[in-house]
Amino acid sequence: MVLNGRQNGAAQAVVVPRSAGVTIMELREAMCRFPLGDPTTPEFRFCGAQASTGLPYCSHHAQIAYVPAAERKRLRA
Repeated sequence: MVLNGRQNGAAQAVVVPRSAGVTIMELREAMCRFPLGDPTTPEFRFCGAQASTGLPYCSHHAQIAYVPAAERKRLRA
């Protein structure tokens, strides 16, 4: 999967490895907890990749989940 990312205002391609994900029963402490899909369906999964130290998400999903305060302020203006 390729997504458009941004770094210093310039668009860049970001390649995201696509996995089948893991169910809540397969999810472990050091795994990414980013939700994939619709939680009301049986196909719902979590990313399951190696989580970044101290975060519940892998590095890719942390970039999506956490928006720096300056960026949030800019988006609100």
